[in-house]
Formats: sequence, C-alpha cells, structure tokens
Amino acid sequence: MILIEITAAVDAVGTLRTFYVSDGRFATAPTDTPANIAFDETLLDPGSIGISAFGDGRTGGGTRLALGEIRLANANGQYDAWLGYGFDGRGVTIRSGESGAYPGGFAATFAGTIETLTVSRTEVTVRLRDLQLVFDRPALASRYAGTNALPAGLEGTADDLKGQPKPRLYGKALNIPVPCVNTAKLTYQVSDGALASVERVYDRGAELSFAADYATSALLQAATVSGGTYATCLAEGYLRLGAAPAGTVSVDATQGATASARTAAQILRALAIAAGVDGAYISAADVTALEAANPATIGLWLSGDETFASAMDRVAGSVGAYYGFDPAGLLRMARLTAPSGLPVYDFQDLDILDIERRPARDGDLPAWSYTVRHSKLWAVQGSDLAGGVAPARRAVLASEYRAEKAEDPAVKTQYLLAAEETTDTLLTSAADAAVEAARRLALFKVHRDFFDVTVPVALLATPGLRVGAVVQLSNARFGLAGGRLFVVLGVKPELARNRATLTLWG
Repeated sequence: MILIEITAAVDAVGTLRTFYVSDGRFATAPTDTPANIAFDETLLDPGSIGISAFGDGRTGGGTRLALGEIRLANANGQYDAWLGYGFDGRGVTIRSGESGAYPGGFAATFAGTIETLTVSRTEVTVRLRDLQLVFDRPALASRYAGTNALPAGLEGTADDLKGQPKPRLYGKALNIPVPCVNTAKLTYQVSDGALASVERVYDRGAELSFAADYATSALLQAATVSGGTYATCLAEGYLRLGAAPAGTVSVDATQGATASARTAAQILRALAIAAGVDGAYISAADVTALEAANPATIGLWLSGDETFASAMDRVAGSVGAYYGFDPAGLLRMARLTAPSGLPVYDFQDLDILDIERRPARDGDLPAWSYTVRHSKLWAVQGSDLAGGVAPARRAVLASEYRAEKAEDPAVKTQYLLAAEETTDTLLTSAADAAVEAARRLALFKVHRDFFDVTVPVALLATPGLRVGAVVQLSNARFGLAGGRLFVVLGVKPELARNRATLTLWG
C-alpha cells in the first residue's frame, strides 16, 4: 500500500487543505490521525525519488535530491479544481506499508515539497522537491534602503548602496571588504547583526588603532573618533573611522559569543534556522556529534545573492560533512568517515535483488596527497597597499588562501596514478587545516568501493536505515563473502516496483 498526503493553499487567504491519495482502497480508523479519512484510489505512479549525501556517486559536495514525479488519475475531472490552488512549496509525504495504525504503521519514505503541478484531462503530474527547497533562495533578505539624509543614516544613498544586500558574518573572517553605509561619518557595516569582536581594521593594508566600542549605533555616530583610529558598535555590527581612508577598508572580525558557536555544525544550524527551518526539526544529536567531530572555527561572510544552499554546502564541505532531511522531515548532518561499528542491517544474498559495483564520480583512485586551503581572505590585495605595509603582510594579502598538505608517497607504490586532491575550506587556522588534511588523506588513500544494491522497499522501514547509516554487505561476489561495512550515501525508493536502490560506499 502506498499512501500520499498532499497539501495546498486553496484560497487567497492561504487556507491549507490536505488531500489523501493511494494506490488501493484505504481509510483511516477512528483512532488514527487523522480519523475516518478515505483515501482517493487515484495513484497511478508514486515516482522514483532518490536522495544522496553528496550527489550521485560522490563523496563531496551538497546533499542532493533526484527529482521525482507523482502521477494521479484525473479522467473524471475530480482534480480540475486544483488548477486554482497553491501547491508550490507545499508539503508532500509518501508512506508505504501493508497495514497498521495511521500514520505510525506506515513507514515514511519521503517528506518534501511540491515544485510544480500540472493538471490535464486525464492525469495530474506533481513534480517533487526535497524539503531543501527552503534553502534555494538568497541567504541575505535585508537590503539597504538608500534613504540616508547625510550626515544621518545607516542605509546608504540611492547612488551607492540602495537595493544591495546587507552583509552577514558567521564565525571568523579575515580581510573583509566592508561596505560604507554612511560616507559623511565614515561608518561601515561588518554584519547585519551582533559581533563578538573586531580584531583589526586596515586602510590599504595598514592597520588602524582601536579607539572605543559603543553600545548603540546612535552613540557611535555621535562620537568623536580621532584620525588613524576606529570605533565600533559590536552590538549592531558597525564600525566608524576617524579620518577618510586612503583606499580599501578591510576588517578581521568574529561573530558568535563563544568558540562553540563558530563551528561548522552550529553555523549549519544557524543558517537553516535563518532559512525558515524550525529548530525543533533539526537533529540536536547530529549537531552535537558533528561539533564534537570537528570543533574548529570557520568563517563565512555573505555579501551578495548567494543562496542558503550554496552557503551551507561551503560550510559542510569545509569539514567533509553533509546535511539533508530524512524521510520524517528532520534535518540531519554528519561528517563522512570510514564505516565502523555495529551495522543497522546486514544485507544477505536473500535480501539483495541486484548488486553492481561502479566507479566513483569524483575519482576511483586513492589519493596520495591531500591539500586543505584555509584562512580565506575575503578581499585579496595584490596592489593598492600603503607604503608601510611589511613585505610579509603584502605576501599574505596577495593570496586568497593559505594551505596545509598531508602526503603519503607510499600509496603510489601500488597506485601509480594516485591522485593529488585539493579542497577549499572556510577553516581559519593552519593547525585545524593540517588536522583536516591528515584526516582526509587517511580516509581517501585506501581503496574504496561504490555499490548500488537493490533490495525490497520494505527494508527501508529498518530502524536507522537512512543516508549516513552504516550497514554490512554480505554477498558471494566482489570479495564480500565474509561481510564488509559500508556507509549509505544514497537511497532511491521505487515504490511502484516495490524495491529500493541503496548506494553504499566503503
């Protein structure tokens, strides 16, 4: 039995209604939630919907959904009215099972949203999106109004900042090219929100001296700031110079009250909440585990039209992690590690409908060298530097990243074409980058396999079986006779065919 709940806004004031469809006769019991609902027996095809931790056959990048479609019969026109309803961005839940109380007795195989809906004389086609659709929009919603009446105001003017997004800092960032929000009072905005500190301010690479911090932006604007110095309003994310700059103004600054607030895990959580995800639907256990796995400080400064998805991909990728919603609609996150521990399930020959080994999309050879680039400069300055800037500082400012490398030339003894891998991160210290480079080399310098394993869809109801789970694969082929541990990196249910394909890596 396949049971689907589809939500829509049915009028201009946004009244929500849930529609219930199935591939067979089904009605909820008086004790179910909701009670006494008869499902429409109109489901033609529930589609095939796959989700993978890093994209199909990859071990890096952002969590991605392979889009699917639901097809419903509409020969008698019962869904014609749907043309006037608002389905886009609304929720869809797909469940499967044989019998039981609703909804708990039917395993959720997908929780997501609707991208588009098409109604024809004979069918309705519902194109699906993962819940991560919420992340496919600009991360910066606030924009400068351009309403300054100089020398007053912090919104820029119609001739400079009007319509541009206000920047936001997460964690610690270096050499940020901050925008001037008041040219008369030389006021700059580091972040649209509170800061923990502004460590350094530079004019053409020459460091200015700190004067004072003020509790409000009004006090900052009213203050007298001496030439060669700067003052801040950390509570609102501003700074002010005491004299007109000679060139580019850049800043080293930190957001987050404590170091633990600046980790990849906490910043992923903060970005998800900013995107509109209820904190109750973010796995607290996953946040804690990822923070423990990598407690390093990272830094993300947003200043353009970057989406939440792009920003979160960069954050997660900095520590080798992934994120995504599970079938119950809970946002999960974890770091990719070698499979270990007790598997949630041991797939034996009798469970396996088909098995295929395939090459990885991001390289099938082990790596003998791994370089992690870190300490990103958000403004690279190869020129436009003051005469007093020291040569060492000039060299730093000329490059966007610093780098730490881990190597094991012995890998090339067996694998002559072993890879040299490089990744850009938002890590902010050489020590943390060195640790991450060594970890990734240890993970990828050994031979790894990808397997696509097709199993009965009922096995998806196994507790804990989801993207990121560790399973055991026991099969007569491919040297798996004794059993071997793998990480689940992809799940693709095919409900109409009563099967699912798991992508395993290890």
